[in-house]
Amino acid sequence: MLDIIDKGRRVRIYTQMNDIGDPKNNQLLFPAKVASKLNLTTKQMHRRLIDLLLRVKRFEVYDPDYTVVQDKAYQQWGPEEADIRIDCLVTDARQKVIDIRPYRKVRTQVKVSLHMVNVLTGAILFDSDVAVEGVWGDVQGQGTLIPPNVPLESESVQTSLGGDYERALTKAFDAAVERIDQIMRPVGRVTFVAGNSISMFGGIQHGFQGGDEIVVFRAHRKDMGDGYERLIGVQPIARARCDGVGSDLSQCTVLRIEPSQQPMDGDYAVLTDESARGMRNR
Repeated sequence: MLDIIDKGRRVRIYTQMNDIGDPKNNQLLFPAKVASKLNLTTKQMHRRLIDLLLRVKRFEVYDPDYTVVQDKAYQQWGPEEADIRIDCLVTDARQKVIDIRPYRKVRTQVKVSLHMVNVLTGAILFDSDVAVEGVWGDVQGQGTLIPPNVPLESESVQTSLGGDYERALTKAFDAAVERIDQIMRPVGRVTFVAGNSISMFGGIQHGFQGGDEIVVFRAHRKDMGDGYERLIGVQPIARARCDGVGSDLSQCTVLRIEPSQQPMDGDYAVLTDESARGMRNR
């Protein structure tokens, strides 16, 4: 992803939702007509996933329905324009009735798989798909509660079950977006060094926040004989803290420098593990 920060733009993600599960399967307790009434369609849930990705504020997110206006004509924005393509699929969805006499309670579980591909190289980003799940009904106050003598097939219960499925799916999407945000770590580029002060292209819209700690590193590239330079290694140079973070630029203070090294213009910076695991603003 170093080429992206070199171009001064954000990561472009193209998303496609392949399936959200079929309410007609025997693992879900509400019928297709309830799903239709609640607008639990693949398209609508895909929109929910896109909105959650956009909430991260450092990705440009597109889908098969996205169009742009150019030369007074609408043109569709295809996956070939993206950096990362994400295919999302609900792999399992089920609801279970739990007896908590005199009531009955429903637990809903939805599993989601994300297939992520580098569009430029065609390579899968990870050894396997990113798998997450969302559960609704494990804690008090969650899950449809069915009073005694009220049938599972009643309209109010069926509508509530559909709502449970939507909440579980949304929780799975939340977990998926969190994983994507953690995996695709914010990257910046050093533009100026003076003493223990570093200026970096990379700010709020690239995912950095005030107080973040970064690792400054040097990228080593080599022409492999096909006319293209490829990354062959990275060298840690220093550790720094982002004291002032703007929209595009950040001012950082060097905390530690590797022996015999010195940060310089053209180096890169990536968010540390500790900052990535900390609380991130949304």
